[in-house]
Amino acid sequence: MEQSTNQGTTANHTALLGRIALRTSQIPWKFWAIALIIVSGTVGFAATSMLLRLPKSPQCVRIFWPIASASKRIYCAQVEAEQGTVDSFLRAINLVEALPSDHPLRNEINRNVEEWAVAILDIAENEFQRGKLEGAIETARRVPENVQVYGLIEERIEKWRSIWGEGEEIFAKVEEELRKSNWNFAFREAVNLLSVSNKYWATTRYDDTVNKIQLAQEESRRLDDAYRVLRRGGIDNWLKAIADAEEISSESYAYQEAQNLIADAKEKISDHIDGLIDARRWSSLSDVVNQLPDSLALSEEIADWRTMASAGLDAQTGTVENLEIAILGLEEIDEDRPLYQEAQDLISRFKLEVQDVTNLQEARNLASGGSIDDLNAAIATAEMVPSRNPRYQEARQEITQWTTTIQLREDQPILDQARSSAAGGSLSDLRQAIAQAQSIGSGRTLHNEAQKEIRKWRVTIQRKEDQPILNQAIALGAGKDYDAAISAARQIGSGRVLYQEAQNNINKWQREIRAQKNLQEAYLIAQPQTPQSLVSAISVVRKIPSSTDVSYRAKQALDRWSFQLLSMAQRMANRSLLPEAVKLAKMIPRDSAAYGSAQTQIKAWNKSLRPAKPQIPPSLVPENQFVPILDTEGSDNTP
Repeated sequence: MEQSTNQGTTANHTALLGRIALRTSQIPWKFWAIALIIVSGTVGFAATSMLLRLPKSPQCVRIFWPIASASKRIYCAQVEAEQGTVDSFLRAINLVEALPSDHPLRNEINRNVEEWAVAILDIAENEFQRGKLEGAIETARRVPENVQVYGLIEERIEKWRSIWGEGEEIFAKVEEELRKSNWNFAFREAVNLLSVSNKYWATTRYDDTVNKIQLAQEESRRLDDAYRVLRRGGIDNWLKAIADAEEISSESYAYQEAQNLIADAKEKISDHIDGLIDARRWSSLSDVVNQLPDSLALSEEIADWRTMASAGLDAQTGTVENLEIAILGLEEIDEDRPLYQEAQDLISRFKLEVQDVTNLQEARNLASGGSIDDLNAAIATAEMVPSRNPRYQEARQEITQWTTTIQLREDQPILDQARSSAAGGSLSDLRQAIAQAQSIGSGRTLHNEAQKEIRKWRVTIQRKEDQPILNQAIALGAGKDYDAAISAARQIGSGRVLYQEAQNNINKWQREIRAQKNLQEAYLIAQPQTPQSLVSAISVVRKIPSSTDVSYRAKQALDRWSFQLLSMAQRMANRSLLPEAVKLAKMIPRDSAAYGSAQTQIKAWNKSLRPAKPQIPPSLVPENQFVPILDTEGSDNTP
């Protein structure tokens, strides 16, 4: 197709030359020279194009190249180049470079060779942009040395390595921040990858890095939750924290943090188990050990803990035979085991318990008689267990129990007798009950109960003694004899059961006395009937509480004097002393009956005191200008 097109073009040029020949007589000779140059160039270009753009043919694979023509080489080189691979470009270059340097088509050949070399470098650039640095370098260095573009190879490689190093440096900073759990700083560093002049770093590696940061954040949040669970304490929470931390893979940036959490949890579990062993809580120890997972890498410790729990449960039964079985079990823990020393300590302890158990058993046998003498003998035997021995606390518990039984048997009759005496109800009966109960000394089992009864009986005595006094004082207060009432109530001393009630009444009566004095004082102050005296009297009478008996009279006086002040203010107003009238009316208090009337008068007087605004004559008002009309109160009536 391309060949026929070129042939058509040549025919067109020939026809053109024919038409030009018909008009030679009309055209100057200079034009012919220019035309000849153009036609020659056009024909040469068409011929070259025909050679370089021959249609593809499978004959290239059957050509014997040593005798192949230049046109065949050029044609087959272009066919190879059109495949667009590095190898095809190199084969194309090799085909045409075999032609001599003085070949007529050398310039066009060299141009194509340079284009193919540049294409190889472009392929290398694409490889670099896809993240294949070493492949790009290898591809670039396959460019033949005899092409001009070869001088740019090392410069281009150096540029690639610099860009690649920039990306690696940024990623190293990201990883450093990730290891420190600085998620925000890590993301800020990752954003710098977008400015790297490489698509692989700016897209693929950037996306991967952001995903890593998000994954690290998520795993860190999971670890935060695990730490919160760890801090709650308890074997269940510790094991859950370990299980959550074990889900963090070794490739994770949070892996080391997770391992630290696991180590911390294991240490807490070990400490907890040591505490169970020290507290001899063998059943709890057995339960805990059975919950421990194999992932803790504590198989030897777990085996030893199980042996200890079993031995402890045997020893806990409290018989010599079971203690000896426990010792035999602990002796199975060899010297090379992690908990060998703890086992030896328990063996020593259990051996001490054998003698203690013998003494305790003998004491329990004695106490089974039940009498006070039997119990005292049991206590003496149990006290033979020394404080350094493992069964000492158990012996003390038995001693305490037996001592309590003895004290109850000795003191209960005394307390029952005291209650019986108090049942009489008289002052002498109550005092006798108190004396009897006081014989139960401090530290005795029934001492607190006896003291409680004594306090109750003393309250009853005080109430019987003081109630008549308080009743008398209340009666005097009801008769308005406040001084006598106060004197009577003060006979009830501090610490007595009715003391606070007496003080409350005293305070009430003292308020009544002060109220009466304030009212009398107000009457005296108001006698001159001057504005100042009335204002002072009102100030005094307002101090009288509303809860007092004279509050009604005080309110009457307040209203009377307030109306007098209002009347004085009105007289001042009538004498055109409006400012003085307003000032005096404002002294009338809000809680007086005259307050409302006083406020009405004050408003009227204040209105009278305002100067009237001047009216503008209509003749002075410009046309179409709005003038506010003043009402009688001095406010603008605007539309």
